[in-house]
Amino acid sequence: MRFFLVNLLLALLWASLQQFRPIDLLSGFVLGFLILALGRNWLGEGATPYIRRMPVFIGFIGFYIGELLTSTFGVVLALFRDQSTLRPGIIAFPLEARSDLEIVLLNNLLSLTPGTLGVSLSADRMLLYVHIIDVPDPEAARERIRTGLERRLLEVLR
Repeated sequence: MRFFLVNLLLALLWASLQQFRPIDLLSGFVLGFLILALGRNWLGEGATPYIRRMPVFIGFIGFYIGELLTSTFGVVLALFRDQSTLRPGIIAFPLEARSDLEIVLLNNLLSLTPGTLGVSLSADRMLLYVHIIDVPDPEAARERIRTGLERRLLEVLR
């Protein structure tokens, strides 16, 4: 967390030396990351994990934006097709996430994605019940969540 704040301060410093546009903040963040990556041997043991995790985090953000776009498109298509062909359902999703933070983030990210909603968590915290607007194959839906959102989220958090 400390190195993220340093990176953010470097980005703000760079943007203040420029015109303080969003592209200046982004380029300052990239330059700050490169500075931290080059100096990771001198910055201590916390710099190397940050340098390794940041590309994973950025990949997760890109993946989630793609998921938002595809699920939004899927919901729009579902609204304009014959409503009798929709098969909404609630699936029991077995969780690999164990901590409170992992479960809450997974549930919130699922709920923010159009067409899905985390409904309930089992008492033993092993199953998350997820409502999906159109679920022709429940096992395929479980596998998509498991290999997509949950796996990538756990890569960022662990």
